[in-house]
Amino acid sequence: MLIFIAILGIGFLILIHELGHFLAAKAFGMRAEKFYLGFPPAAIKKKIGETEYGIGFIPLGGYVKITGMTREEKVPEEVVSRAYYSKPVWQRIITISAGPLMNLLLAVFLFFIFYYQAMPEYSSTTTVAKIQMDSGAERAGIQPGDRLLAVSGVASDDPAALRDELKSRPGETVNVLIERDGQRQNLTVTIGRQEDTGQGLLGVIFDAELVGTMQMPLAEASRHAISDVGFITGEVFSAIKNLVVDEKSRDELSSPIGIVAVSSQTIELGWGVYLRVLGFISLQLAIFNMLPLLPLDGGHILFNIIEKIKGSPIKKEVFERVSIVGLVLFGVLFIIGITNDVQRIIGPGFEISP
Repeated sequence: MLIFIAILGIGFLILIHELGHFLAAKAFGMRAEKFYLGFPPAAIKKKIGETEYGIGFIPLGGYVKITGMTREEKVPEEVVSRAYYSKPVWQRIITISAGPLMNLLLAVFLFFIFYYQAMPEYSSTTTVAKIQMDSGAERAGIQPGDRLLAVSGVASDDPAALRDELKSRPGETVNVLIERDGQRQNLTVTIGRQEDTGQGLLGVIFDAELVGTMQMPLAEASRHAISDVGFITGEVFSAIKNLVVDEKSRDELSSPIGIVAVSSQTIELGWGVYLRVLGFISLQLAIFNMLPLLPLDGGHILFNIIEKIKGSPIKKEVFERVSIVGLVLFGVLFIIGITNDVQRIIGPGFEISP
């Protein structure tokens, strides 16, 4: 069920993108032949005016067909003046840009909703989520899922109290009481020492549980939403650059399989977290589509600008050759991403945490 919700969410982001192209084309008097929820072939369709509206058999995203997207397309004489290629370059650029713009605006809105109404509030527990490598906890045999009950005879359900007790015993060997699979066990642990503070360190990360949501004032939520856009945009461009120069970045690349898997897991962390993740994906779609490569929107914008500068249409052969370069590049990235995702599926999985 969560996978289905995640797929619908990503499909909604694509639909919003196509809706931007559709509304802009209509606003400039272009002929929009089709607008589908999902991809053709149509399961249901109805023609209203000159546009065929429908629901596609492939329930992911949306589809819009604007007359005359290529000059080789056969266009009826009576609608030539309303074809995409017959419109001024500035109108074509706005029509193409409207898709990414809708994704950008949606991302801002979702970030705003997250901060304004849906920030998750978590409470730390005494259940161990992760074990740090080469720590006292690892050497003593403490495992993720264990519940820490007491340290050196000091018992508490408050993780802060247990941390304070651990911090006060750097370098000491103490007894800790844990609960594992309903059974209590006493373990002997040598407490480590934090390099910066000299305080004791067990080497565990406690789990957290969702206890509710928090809200921000409207102005503060708006400021945080816009700040998120700027920060994430910088991170995305940095990630794109690192794909070329850093093997680790390529290892972290995901395909749609990974995106769906991770977004489905975030639903369990609260609806606010899921909306924020959708906003993150929507912003990524906006940025990715504006890259100056065909067949992306950014490539179409670049070719429109070149056409305006040179004063004549670009030859079909040039357009096709550049498109092939872009398709090969995206194909390579897709193969890397899906290979990484398959390795995650058969290995550690798609792990996320609050």
